[in-house]
Amino acid sequence: MFKIGMRVEAITQRVGQVPRRGTVVAVHPESVEVSWEDGHTSVVSRQGLHPVKAAAKT
Repeated sequence: MFKIGMRVEAITQRVGQVPRRGTVVAVHPESVEVSWEDGHTSVVSRQGLHPVKAAAKT
């Protein structure tokens, strides 16, 4: 389940490809609008994303 403000990562198409990371800005029935770290915003299928786990604090 995606929520506004959640950090997400795009699933890559190739091995070794660096995934794009961003923040959810809107949630739609079949898609999610993401503001990417490079400043762009796009609407992506829910199947193309997964949540980014928070780094463990030590």
